[in-house]
Amino acid sequence: MTNIMIVEDEGLVAQDLKRRLEQAGYSVPLVADSAVDALLGVEHLRPQLVLMDIRLRGPQDGIETADEIRRRFHVPVMYVTAHADQETLERARITEPFGYIVKPFHNVDFHAQIEMALWKHQIEQRLRISESWLSTTFRNVTDALIATDTNGDIAFMNTHACELTGWDWREARGKPLLDVFQAYEESTGLAAVHPIDALCQGREPATAPRTFELKPGGEKSPVYIEAELSANRDEESLLGIIVVFRDVSGRRRAEKQNLRLQKMNSLALMAIGLGRELAASQSGMERTLQQLIARAKGSSLQLLGEVYQRSSEQHSVIQQLIALGRTEAKPAGTIDLNMVLSDLEPKFVKALGGRRTMTMYLQPDLPMIQADLEDLTESLLRLVMNARQAMPDGGDVEISTGSIQSVKSQFGVQLSIRDSGKGIRSIAKDRVFDPYFQSRPGGTNPGFSLALVYQLVALSGGFIDVENTPGGGVSYVLSFPAADRACAASG
Repeated sequence: MTNIMIVEDEGLVAQDLKRRLEQAGYSVPLVADSAVDALLGVEHLRPQLVLMDIRLRGPQDGIETADEIRRRFHVPVMYVTAHADQETLERARITEPFGYIVKPFHNVDFHAQIEMALWKHQIEQRLRISESWLSTTFRNVTDALIATDTNGDIAFMNTHACELTGWDWREARGKPLLDVFQAYEESTGLAAVHPIDALCQGREPATAPRTFELKPGGEKSPVYIEAELSANRDEESLLGIIVVFRDVSGRRRAEKQNLRLQKMNSLALMAIGLGRELAASQSGMERTLQQLIARAKGSSLQLLGEVYQRSSEQHSVIQQLIALGRTEAKPAGTIDLNMVLSDLEPKFVKALGGRRTMTMYLQPDLPMIQADLEDLTESLLRLVMNARQAMPDGGDVEISTGSIQSVKSQFGVQLSIRDSGKGIRSIAKDRVFDPYFQSRPGGTNPGFSLALVYQLVALSGGFIDVENTPGGGVSYVLSFPAADRACAASG
């Protein structure tokens, strides 16, 4: 039997209403005359329907009470009142009532109105459960997801979409899709066309995955995403757009690194063969020079000394060429990066020379990394020398370390070496680590130096990025995976 609660402050009216309901086959477990009694009754009895008078005993009227019942208990409310003025109707409408019966109710068919209200509430409950289920499902999918309404404005975003776009869901709701999903075509750099606009022009959005550069809100850096856009339709009409996307920045960076390493590997056999041949010839030339120097005197001895110095520089280039041909990492040891940097500080200061200052910010308790100590030391010195060459008139170098955690919860260590010299050209960013490529205007010839740094980091399982810093200068950011995840967690 359907339980209906009456909230009415006039006793005779309440008893008449109770009698009518019971004659129609309904049960009335409680008649309340105030908001307090009504709320307590709904909480404990959970009736299927509440018949609510608007004027009640106490400070809270029936409209406020009905709104609280709807929000807290999701129990349907019908108004039974003598007040039908426009102002009262407008207030009552906001509470989403399931009916409005005006007193006196001599010819009112309570059965029809109540059954209609109960049916409407049942349908709304099913819809609410369905929406809750869909919302929970969308929130827990691994990909980022955005759904729009028919106008192309944001109707829903899951947690991953909020994280990637940098928008709070409550602020994004109702905004145009491309105001939040600021995507730019990877190939052209042009802003993505709104899918609703494309549909209006008779073009279906391409459902195949496409790569965009996404510019998040706030101070977050742009990321590369792979996105699939599709129209959301029922049998008759367009309901909106569904955008499913994922961050592929890490994958793209790994692909770019693999392509660069393949490019280096394609020269490996030639570099090793040519380097070894030149090294053998160089050794013979150095032995001959040493014999001539032993016999020479005066100006000849000085000239031969200069030739021997040039020969030593050439020998260094040959050794770098042989090292560049290496395709596998040397046996790696476990290294405390902070300790290595602290030990190298005097050498860094000496390498920078006068008119240049250096500051270190080393985060304590970093995870250990795995790398060849000799190669790591040489790479750090190469980066410091690169900073010196970028600041011929003096400047500042800042070296900092910190722990990092990737989106896959992998821990690691990040090292940044920043100079205050000239920035790199924007078109040169992807070629900074190519052998002999001059990335800065008027820069000195880098030779194999930066290419060897790139190789060391890549063969150690890490990544290296370069970026211009605000106010001038360049930062080289090296990321290494932690040698031991358990140790990394404490970092």
